[in-house]
Amino acid sequence: MSTALRPGDYLQIASERMAVDGVPDGEGFARIERVEIISDTSFLAAGSAHVRTRAARKIAVVFCHGMPGPVMLREGDHWTLGEVDSDRACRDSAHPWWPEMAEPLFTGSRLADGPPRFRSNVQGPDLVTPAASQEPPPPRQRAAAFDKPAHMVMVGDYLQIHALRYPEWDMRIDEGFHRVEWIGHLTGDALGGVLNDPSWARGRLTLASVHGLSGLLVLPEVPVTVLIQPNPERRRSDEDEAWHEDPFYELAGATEPDLAEQLHADAGLRPEPPESEAALYPSRFSSPAQRALHLDGVTGIRPVAASQLPWPHGLFKCPYGERAKTLAATYPKGHNKTAHAELFTQLGDQDFASCPYHQADDWRAIAEAVLAFSRADPDSEEQDRLYEAAHLSDRDRAWFRSLIGGGHIWWDTGQQNLTNGQHRLCALRAAGVEVIPVYGRHLPDHDETMPSQDAQTHARRTVEDFWSAHVTTVLKPGLLSIRLARLLARYPRLRALLPKRE
Repeated sequence: MSTALRPGDYLQIASERMAVDGVPDGEGFARIERVEIISDTSFLAAGSAHVRTRAARKIAVVFCHGMPGPVMLREGDHWTLGEVDSDRACRDSAHPWWPEMAEPLFTGSRLADGPPRFRSNVQGPDLVTPAASQEPPPPRQRAAAFDKPAHMVMVGDYLQIHALRYPEWDMRIDEGFHRVEWIGHLTGDALGGVLNDPSWARGRLTLASVHGLSGLLVLPEVPVTVLIQPNPERRRSDEDEAWHEDPFYELAGATEPDLAEQLHADAGLRPEPPESEAALYPSRFSSPAQRALHLDGVTGIRPVAASQLPWPHGLFKCPYGERAKTLAATYPKGHNKTAHAELFTQLGDQDFASCPYHQADDWRAIAEAVLAFSRADPDSEEQDRLYEAAHLSDRDRAWFRSLIGGGHIWWDTGQQNLTNGQHRLCALRAAGVEVIPVYGRHLPDHDETMPSQDAQTHARRTVEDFWSAHVTTVLKPGLLSIRLARLLARYPRLRALLPKRE
């Protein structure tokens, strides 16, 4: 629990860094040097609609080695290291980061000293012997960074929230830097409501929510360090998978700065990155198309031609699942999707109609309603009207709301399999819908509706193309191979005559 943390604990203060050079043991954990427990939370915004702010009873504030400011931790459980390298522990304890303060810094707080209740290990982490000592290699190259005043830190900056992990030579390219997701400022009389010594703030407190940090970082008006040019692939991942885009606690009198003004000021201060900076970050993508999708893609519902979407790789609880398995056994391993395409060609209207996943009155109208909803401006009156879907029957309205909610047909451009929605896609195909509402990552303004093809034709060609390519790899290309491929596509029993290839 946050209130059970004590000096000497190694607290997880950062997590989920997308690393191109590995994540070493102990990264993201910092030694706690001081803990204050705030019992009087009257400095929080009165009447806040923020759930965590309204519910706050006791807030633990930790001062950690290597961090630019204390952290108001969220209430609840936090991770700590059970074992710490003894050399690091000795080094950190012998070189404290924070000066001693006899009195609590935060109003309504007390110093946490002595073992807490309800804690299994009151002695702190176990110290473990480091690996056999060797001559330390030269320091690794670090990403280029610069300093700016704390009040100029803005959303999107990669702020150095952990400046030192022993041994320092082992720190990785962008270790310790994490993306800022929210910024607030506190000035004037409001400082006295938070700090027993308002002069500590040096005129202003900057409050920050940072990716990977489970609490509100509190910065006095001092220089802080940010990356000049973060890894673009990491930046996009962090943007798409935000940690906490709001403040962990709303403080009375806190204001949010104007981002446009901050960007203008930052442009005059931020230096040009070194020419070699981009080379520090090798791409984790094997193709330019995959990288472009990651960097420039958006996530949402868009229209996709059914013929561009993969066939099912395994329909859970499908009434024809055993037939699919029987067909899959006639294919080389790993070609379940082609077997499902073949199954689709064997099923008729009555077969589809008897499947519970196909029960709808008008799949085409459902698809059109989903696409219309996705084109409307979010939270607009038009979208509210479209959500009502008054022209649909009750059960079709349920399918419609499933497809715009948790029951998406989920497919990112270029994926080999659907993430979700195999049954619904099968139903739409069987109903003759050729343009499908699909949720997932895609490039904006990129048309995925062509070529359009009816599902039966697409299924037959999928099977024929597979056997044509497969026979060509087993036998020599020629007229015999062409004829044999046609026979194998049409008569599954003949496939047992082929030599087995994994």
